[in-house]
Amino acid sequence: MANRAAELILQERDIFQRNLSMGNGTGASGSIQLLDNSFVLDMLFSITQLYHFKNFIFYISEKLDLKNRDSQEFFHNFWTFFPLAPNVIITRQHYAPIPMMQFISTPSLVMVYTTARDDPIMELAAQSLRGIRWLKTIFILYPSLKSRDFESSFESFAEFTSEIKDIYDWVWKQQFINTVLVTIKNNVFILEPYPTPSVINKTDTWRPEEFFQKYAKNMKGYGVRTPILYDLPRVFKSDRPTNKFENNFVHGTSGNLFLGFLDFVNASLVDTTSNMTFDYLNMTNLLDLVSQGVYETLIHSFTEITTKYVISYSYPIGINDCCIMVPYRNQSPADQYMRDALQGNVWLLIILFTLYISVAIWLCSPLRPRDFSAAFLQSISTLTYMTPTFIIRTPTLRMRYLNIVLAIMGIVTSNLYISRMTSYFTTAPPSRQVNTVQDVVDANLRVLMLAVEHERMAKSPLQYPASYMRQVDIVDKHVIDLHREPFNTTYGYTVSSDRWRFLDMQQHHLQKPIFRLTDICEGPFYHVYPMHADSHLRSPMTEYIMIAQQAGLMNHWKREAFWEAVHLKLFQVHIIVEEPMALSLSFFSSMLRTWTFGLVVSGMAFAAEMKWYEHVTLRRRPVVKITRKPRSFLRRFMRV
Repeated sequence: MANRAAELILQERDIFQRNLSMGNGTGASGSIQLLDNSFVLDMLFSITQLYHFKNFIFYISEKLDLKNRDSQEFFHNFWTFFPLAPNVIITRQHYAPIPMMQFISTPSLVMVYTTARDDPIMELAAQSLRGIRWLKTIFILYPSLKSRDFESSFESFAEFTSEIKDIYDWVWKQQFINTVLVTIKNNVFILEPYPTPSVINKTDTWRPEEFFQKYAKNMKGYGVRTPILYDLPRVFKSDRPTNKFENNFVHGTSGNLFLGFLDFVNASLVDTTSNMTFDYLNMTNLLDLVSQGVYETLIHSFTEITTKYVISYSYPIGINDCCIMVPYRNQSPADQYMRDALQGNVWLLIILFTLYISVAIWLCSPLRPRDFSAAFLQSISTLTYMTPTFIIRTPTLRMRYLNIVLAIMGIVTSNLYISRMTSYFTTAPPSRQVNTVQDVVDANLRVLMLAVEHERMAKSPLQYPASYMRQVDIVDKHVIDLHREPFNTTYGYTVSSDRWRFLDMQQHHLQKPIFRLTDICEGPFYHVYPMHADSHLRSPMTEYIMIAQQAGLMNHWKREAFWEAVHLKLFQVHIIVEEPMALSLSFFSSMLRTWTFGLVVSGMAFAAEMKWYEHVTLRRRPVVKITRKPRSFLRRFMRV
């Protein structure tokens, strides 16, 4: 492999050695001899000795001639200085920009050969370096004819200065952070971005150590513009100052983190809330403003549930799920105790057992005629362990055997039910909670959510059927906040993990919560700040977020935001003291209804049996016409 690399290097040298004899080339660009190749190579070598670059990327304008003598000499000497360094040469002849992020390693050096700000190679470099514009970059400028002799007249000097400024205005707009500009007559310029971008001339005093400094360590009061809107618990304003940011009065988990970051880099906050056309948080509109470049970033963090509006995000400050919170069912229906005392299959087995015992007694009864109603009554008495009827007391061997078996069965069934009911009255069983999509539909619970959350759920019709989506109401965030923060139990709500942990702190002192989190969730999603992929704030913010997380500051700010919200009476800590109350008749309503229904049915059955007995008796007796005194209905009904 080493022999192959040496062979390629020798071939490159041979190619340029043959071309060097061709002269200066043709065309206007062939006579340009504005840059000292040895000066540029010496600068490259000294910088490489300091940073040990592994890759070199060249962007060369199509307005420059690569076949003239100076160009060939530069690249010939470059391969002599760096014989084993991988290099890529890109011109605008490529159909599409090459995404450099996919195949280069760091550290790398980018060199852009350009003629002006509007040179097409500039846009090509910006597109192919998207996401990695923080790489160390050297712009080599070949200025226009009017500004080349800038020492001869003031007009030429002004034109030359304007071209340098235009280049650096474009560089800062595209967020090329680590840059050096080299131009004619060995002029060297650097950009100091803070507090406002300014071009510094380092022509006679440059040193490699002064290039590519980390200016973001001290932004010298650089102003970061952002609106500050109500977004509990992440960002909200208070009547008390936040530490030493007395002029801001900003609280909240994201707000404290953002203010701490500004203090970390010595930047300042510029509140643009007065410029907003709406007084509540509309994250969709704010993300759109970030994507248009109106804001570099925001003090408002968000759960990255959509990628429609922003270019990129900060380092995650957390990981959130988007779930549904629903009212907690604190009390079960009164008749649930009777139904749930035994499982459904046990109830079915008892019913079948009752019918079976009734038939068995009816078949084994020696009395004639056989009475099925009496046999059924005996089966009921067996289950409740009551005194047996006259049928089971018949003095026969088989009936005595049945008496023993039914007595044992009665003890088992009655004690099983009574023990379960006793345990329910001692410790109530957990209530059946709304936990699934079908539970929401069955409970007919309306759910409030944002439009972006609804769009995401609508993409999964198998998980969220149409019956569930009909329970959803799409509202703005301030409408959700008006109902969700005071715990309005009329609706269910979508909530992210960090908001739920904050809201749940209100009900830590309750015996039973007011709301609970269901298993209806989407995610996980990153909890991030919006910003551009190549923002100069990205690297220092990443460093500060990692420091804050490792130091436990996020938990501290969460507690601080909670008590500050309590101080502002944005919500209250729910403390409910319930005095012991005696059981009312409504608690036994289900048992009373069942008992009353049984009395009515048994009375009707008793009356029917008496009428049937009277009918059979009168039919068997001879008819004797004797005039009798009419008796009352009650006496005739009670006649045996």
